[in-house]
Amino acid sequence: PNGLHVVTAQYGLGCYERWLSGEGEQWLHAAVAAARQLTDIQADDGSWTHRIDLPHTFPLRAPWRSAMAQGEATSLLVRVFQETGETSFASAARAALDPMSKPRADGGVCAQLDGDVWLEEYPTDPPSYVLNGAIFALWGLRDAAVGLRDDAAKDAFATSLSALAANLWRFDTGWWSLYSLYPHPVRNVASSFYHDLHINQLTAMQRLCPREEFQTTCARWEQYSRSALNCRRAFAAKAGFRLLVPRKGRLTGRVIRR
Repeated sequence: PNGLHVVTAQYGLGCYERWLSGEGEQWLHAAVAAARQLTDIQADDGSWTHRIDLPHTFPLRAPWRSAMAQGEATSLLVRVFQETGETSFASAARAALDPMSKPRADGGVCAQLDGDVWLEEYPTDPPSYVLNGAIFALWGLRDAAVGLRDDAAKDAFATSLSALAANLWRFDTGWWSLYSLYPHPVRNVASSFYHDLHINQLTAMQRLCPREEFQTTCARWEQYSRSALNCRRAFAAKAGFRLLVPRKGRLTGRVIRR
């Protein structure tokens, strides 16, 4: 219960995908078990609260919440509800939407980015604006809108989708993508893994909700990846970033108990 709840959600989603691919009913059972674990530890306000400090990259003291965890848990709960018909999963998914509509100061996971609502994977102060986490969170809103026919989720998805499209330019260095916009001593250039993930996420977004910003940014970032010079520059930039902002180890910080 004190770990990263996104791990449970991702495990459940992975199990569900294996079931969809025809690998056996045991994978659906595992996805249901992961969803049930999440519902068992969901807080009354709909959040999955981390009660241990995050010790690296972003300064987060417990307790804290994550839009990415909220979104991916919602994605899992909606899928499991559709397969089992158990309304408790749908109720938990709807409850998970509430923190995704509130600012950090009110116990939520939203920040403002030049007047737009941004879903925060790490709700820091000042905001971190992590790109991949915001997109994963967005997909949770869409899954609730489609799978549960939830109007609030539909409206929140439309708002956050527009914010993503309007602010993608901020993550473009002119030769690579940024992981986040947090004001570290140097820019947090994406690793090659996350740069490729950004491209894949934007490709998926373009298929789901076509926007010129998604298409042009994706094409530009793919072009960056084809340059050996850019790849070496990104590696050097990331290495320099880690010298100034080192990883401090595992989740071994203080635990906050109720």
